[in-house]
Amino acid sequence: MLEKQSLPSAPILIEAIRSLGYSFQTAIADLIDNSISAMAKRIDIILIPNEYPQLIIFDNGFGMCKEELEEALRYGAKNPLEKRSEIDLGRFGLGMKSASLSQCRKLIVISKKDGKLSGFSWDLDYVIERQGWYLLEYGEDEIRKLPNISLFDNVDTGTYLLLENFDRVSSSTANLNNTLRDYMSDTINHLALVFHRYLDDGVEIYVNNNKIKSRDPFLLSNKSTMALREQNITIDNENIKVKPYILPYISKLTQEDLEKVGGKEDLKNNQGFYIYRNKRLIIWGTWFRLTRKEELGKLARVMVDIPNSLDYMWGIDIKKSTANLPDIIKKKLYACIDESIFQSKTVHNYRGRKVNKDKDINYIWERIELRDGCYEYKINRNIQQLKILEETLNPNQLKALDIALNIIEEQFPTNSLYLDASQGKVIEPENDENNEVIEKLYNEIKESLELCASIGMNKETALDALLKTEPYCNYEKLRSMFKEEEL
Repeated sequence: MLEKQSLPSAPILIEAIRSLGYSFQTAIADLIDNSISAMAKRIDIILIPNEYPQLIIFDNGFGMCKEELEEALRYGAKNPLEKRSEIDLGRFGLGMKSASLSQCRKLIVISKKDGKLSGFSWDLDYVIERQGWYLLEYGEDEIRKLPNISLFDNVDTGTYLLLENFDRVSSSTANLNNTLRDYMSDTINHLALVFHRYLDDGVEIYVNNNKIKSRDPFLLSNKSTMALREQNITIDNENIKVKPYILPYISKLTQEDLEKVGGKEDLKNNQGFYIYRNKRLIIWGTWFRLTRKEELGKLARVMVDIPNSLDYMWGIDIKKSTANLPDIIKKKLYACIDESIFQSKTVHNYRGRKVNKDKDINYIWERIELRDGCYEYKINRNIQQLKILEETLNPNQLKALDIALNIIEEQFPTNSLYLDASQGKVIEPENDENNEVIEKLYNEIKESLELCASIGMNKETALDALLKTEPYCNYEKLRSMFKEEEL
């Protein structure tokens, strides 16, 4: 039997790889991966608008000598099955080439190591002309003519990428510069989320000298965020860390908080798992079909940290923008999902209430479970405010009051409330402890007690009942105020 080597056509294969499905944002993120893997502490992205726009990505990470750079630009330079460094964000040995050339036709890479600059380029038009896998090597004089190459003057090591000839973008727009600026705006938001843990750890990413601020999908800086118990799953002697969080109810979020999580509209869509590979966010806002997204679960977020050694199991693609949940850990995550969604529902059901298990709290609205598993809401007829009112009414007036309460219950605007709540448009009462609010509530109770005295009700009994009823039960200061005075 004879053997014959069959080499792929360079122009055809490179064009095919260009169609892997990168968006502009995911392409730039893939290039940033290389900088972070090189231990860069500062990364600059510079968009140069002109007749033929250019994009520079520069980092101060470990540079490469000529031989290392040439190897890095070779297609398939690394075996995806090889064991990698724990900090390595790559996998297939294609990222820098496939990501760059998915957006442009020419990639120039210059790197500095041991005080020397080396440079090579992939030019697709030249590859087509030569019909082969031909890299172009740059001499020192040619390197010095490149835009913003002076960035190397202030670093001992680093790498510079120059992207030119954005053919695919230009074919879909009448104004390439404006479109690239719009893409870059979306990219800033994308990088702020995907690399938010690196940004919080001191890595700096600048776009045209403007520093990117990290997003915080878990709102860890908000003291009302609830951290649930952490789980550790061991597979093939590798550890997967699972940490659920419950965001505060929307009325507790500041405008800055909303910006960090992507706005009110994204609260429901972004619930679910957040899969991190070496702290780099891969996929987010999905329950992997283990449960469905629902309104009352929108505050649940589950951080999942996986090592790059388990890439094969998660089916992470070249773009590092999709992943699949391995069957082997699905069952182990069900309990985590149930706990997270339950806690999210609890935040909705009991928002604004301070429940003390040692006291009998009387809520104004009662949630009653029906036989079919549904619920209805009824006004609690036992709250002290109603009892005081009932003592002042004759039988006909009591009947009229009961009819009015029934009508209010029957006409409860469930659908409108659900719609408004899902859009974050319901204003929740705040339990503010300021003097003005406390004084208002104090005076309300005093007036109720005076009414009790006029109709012969026991003031001490009425006061105890009022302090266990909404909204007064939410303010410990009220209880202490009445303890200090005689009725």
